[in-house]
Amino acid sequence: MYPAWLLLSVTAAVGIAPDIACAIGEWLALEKVPLSPRICIQDGCLFGRDLNGLEGGKYEAYTGIPYAKPPLNELRFRNPVQSEPWSGDYDATWEQSRCIQKNDLRPNAVIEGSEDCLYLNVYRPKNFRGTLPVMFFIHGGGYASGYMSMGEYGPERLMDTSKVILVMVQYRLGVFGFLATGDEASPGNYGMKDQVMAMKWVQRNIAHFGGDPTRVTIMGQSVGSASVQLHLMSPLSKGLFSKAVSMSASTLAFWNYYNDPLTLARKQAAAVGIEDAQGISTAHLVESLRKVDAQTLARSIDSLKFFYIHHIALYAPVVEKFVTNESFMIQDPRDLWAAGRYHQVPYVMGFVPNEAAFTGDIIANNTQLNELNADSRTLIPHFAGVDTNPLSVQMLKDTFFPDGTNDRWLTDDNLFELQEMLSEVYITYSIVLSIKQYLHYKSTTPKAPLSLYYFNFKGRFSRSYIYTQTYADFGVCHADDLNFLFRPSALIPDYAPETPSWYMAKTLVDYFVQFATNGITEPLCTTESCPILQFTNSDDPRYPVKTNYLEGFNEERFAFWYNLYAMQNY
Repeated sequence: MYPAWLLLSVTAAVGIAPDIACAIGEWLALEKVPLSPRICIQDGCLFGRDLNGLEGGKYEAYTGIPYAKPPLNELRFRNPVQSEPWSGDYDATWEQSRCIQKNDLRPNAVIEGSEDCLYLNVYRPKNFRGTLPVMFFIHGGGYASGYMSMGEYGPERLMDTSKVILVMVQYRLGVFGFLATGDEASPGNYGMKDQVMAMKWVQRNIAHFGGDPTRVTIMGQSVGSASVQLHLMSPLSKGLFSKAVSMSASTLAFWNYYNDPLTLARKQAAAVGIEDAQGISTAHLVESLRKVDAQTLARSIDSLKFFYIHHIALYAPVVEKFVTNESFMIQDPRDLWAAGRYHQVPYVMGFVPNEAAFTGDIIANNTQLNELNADSRTLIPHFAGVDTNPLSVQMLKDTFFPDGTNDRWLTDDNLFELQEMLSEVYITYSIVLSIKQYLHYKSTTPKAPLSLYYFNFKGRFSRSYIYTQTYADFGVCHADDLNFLFRPSALIPDYAPETPSWYMAKTLVDYFVQFATNGITEPLCTTESCPILQFTNSDDPRYPVKTNYLEGFNEERFAFWYNLYAMQNY
C-alpha cells in the first residue's frame, strides 16, 4: 500500500488536485485489497471474510455479530436485551471474546473471556442458488465453559457441501448464566434465554444470508444437547426451529436437578465474601453479586466444587418459580417429557461409547485417584447423584465395584468400570429414558419422528488427550464425533485425503446435512423396533467406514438405574 503522504507529495508535484489524488489512492487500495463480502440485515450492514474451504472452494464467514446487548453492570443476572441497530458497516471479520469461564476440562485452567460475549457467527457457502436450510449449533461445556471459536468448530466440512448455512452461538455460562434464587430477584436460565434470543435473531435475519427461516435445525453436543431437549419443551422456543438434534446428553440426567438453586446462590455469595450470605434477602444477595468483579466471581467456582473439577455442571437450568411471559421453563422438564408435552418436530438423538471420558483425568492423575479411592464410599455415589442411603450406596458398589473393599472401591482391575458407570449416569441412561418416554407418546405425535445413531468410529485422534494429557486408550470418547463434523484445527491436524478418518468425516457431515435438508431418512425408532444407526470402523480397505444397525438397549442396566434413581430425593 502506498502511504498517503507520498501520494499527495507526488501528485502535488505534477499538478494533480488533492481530491483527485485521494481518488487515485482509493483505486490503488482496491487494487491491493479485494472487497469483503457485505450483507445488510435488520440491524444494519456488515462485512465478513472470504475463506478457503477444505476442498470445496471458498465460503463466507461473518463472525462476532451481536444479538443482544452486553450483559454488564445492571444487566448482569437479567434476561437478555435485544441489541440495537448500528450505523455504518459492522466489522464481522474477527471473533469476539468467549463468555467468561474457567474451563476445568482443560489442563491448567485459568479464567478466560468477558461478560461482553453475546455474539454469534454465521457461515454460508459462496455461489449457491435459492435458499438453504440452517444448522444452529449450541456448544457444550457443562453450562460452565465452551465457545464458538473457529479453531474448535471450524465450519469447512459443512461449507464444502454448499448445502447448508451454519450459525454458532455463545451464551452466558456458570453463575453469570444460571444464578437462580427461586423468586423475582434472579429467576435464572439466562444462558437458555440467550440461546432463545439468538434463535429469534436467526428468524429475523437469516433470510438476508440466503437461509430459510422455516428450515432451522437446532443442534447441540453435551449440555448443548440437553439445551436442545429443553428447547423442545420451552414455550419461548416454540416456532423457532423445525428439526432438532441432541448429541450426547439429555436434560433428564440427574446433574440437571442435583443442586438446590437458592442454596447454591447463598454459597456463591459466601464464596466471594458477601456478609451474612445465608440471612440477607434474595434481592440484597443478587444486587451484591452484581457488584462483584467478574474475574473474582468466575474464580470462586473452585470453592464450590466438592472434588477437583466436580461437579462439572454445578450451575444448570431451573424451573422458574417467578413466572412471566419471559420465563423459559415453568414446569419440571421431567414431567413435561414424560407427559409427551414437547414441540412436534423430527428429532435425532445420538451417543458414543465412552461418554465420561471428560472425567478421565481422575484415572490419569494418581493423586486424584488415591484421594477418590480413600473416600470412595462417599465420593463415588456423589459422582453418580446417589445420596447416602446405605441401600443405594451398596447397590452401586455391588453392580460396578464388587471386587473392591467397602472402604476402597477401586482396584487396578476395575478402574474402567468407573468410566462405564459415569458414562451411564451422566449421559446414556438419561438418553435411553428420554427415548422410552418419547416412544410412549409417539402414537399421538406423528409429526415428531425419532431416529438414533451411535458413533463408534475410532479415529487417529481423540479428545481423551485433552481431558487426560495422556495417550492412553479411552476408546471412542465424548465429543470425538465433533472431530468429524467440524474442523477443530486448534486441537488436531487435518485428515489426509482418502484416509479412513477423511471418509468418516464425509459420511457424518452428509448424515446431518441430509437431516437438515430432508428430515429423517433412516429407519425410525418405534415401540415395535428401534434400530440404532452405528458408525464404526471397517476391516475392508475398500470401504473404511462401516454403517450398520443395532437393535435395542441393555434393559437390565436400564432397570438398575431406573430403580436406583427412584430412591433419590430430587
